[in-house]
Amino acid sequence: MSFSQKVTVVTGASSGIGRRTALDLAAEGASVCAVARREDRLRELLGELRGPGEHTIFVADVADRARVAGLARHVEETYGRCDVLVNNAGMSRGRVFSGEESVADVEAVMATNFFGTVYCTAALLPLLERSAPAHVVNVASVAGRLSFGTSSAYCASKFATVGWSEGIRFDLEASGVYVSLVEPGPIPTEGFSQKALVDHPVLKHVLGTEGDVSRAIRDAIEGRKMERVVPRWYYLLQIPRILVPPLYRRAARRFSSARAGS
Repeated sequence: MSFSQKVTVVTGASSGIGRRTALDLAAEGASVCAVARREDRLRELLGELRGPGEHTIFVADVADRARVAGLARHVEETYGRCDVLVNNAGMSRGRVFSGEESVADVEAVMATNFFGTVYCTAALLPLLERSAPAHVVNVASVAGRLSFGTSSAYCASKFATVGWSEGIRFDLEASGVYVSLVEPGPIPTEGFSQKALVDHPVLKHVLGTEGDVSRAIRDAIEGRKMERVVPRWYYLLQIPRILVPPLYRRAARRFSSARAGS
């Protein structure tokens, strides 16, 4: 798919991966509707979007179904079509699960990371089907394949996103709407807390970047690929979990303990 004259909606566009993706899609000729909660950041982004497309912003919390319905109306009234939806909006609350007081964390993270993805896809699906061939990219995480302590809510939301995405790919294929998963590992963005990894003389060279994820998103769309992991070598981390589960769980336990103590 060439992005020239395509209408693309990018959620979570006020920073990080979403912002980079919006800029790159616009530079390749797409019209970009950038969606996020922070209006000031969106207006800054709007001033930086280049290319021949018609660019707009829409302020919305994707966990708010009424606002998502408003987004769909905005896209239809402004563009009359939708060729690409990038469900990137997400949040994380890295805490040890401790019973009743942790339930609100799980609900909040699931509401944004999983149900926000469902709401946006459902609301924009009529436009996507009308514009077919069209594409939905759900930005999940390697945490949707490998789960660790202190991140149970985040991991649950990404596991749900992975499973749902793999299922709806079959549901929507006949209508010409293709679904892809992009699963980044630790990416230094605005909310990235592992500064030690960024400063490490070796590890900093194996972390992915926002640009890497944006390229993977565009590659998944152009090649109609089901899955892209960023960086690619993170695929290897799934091998112990599949082939030697006890070894994987031992390593995950040590990693979780280290994170809880940091």
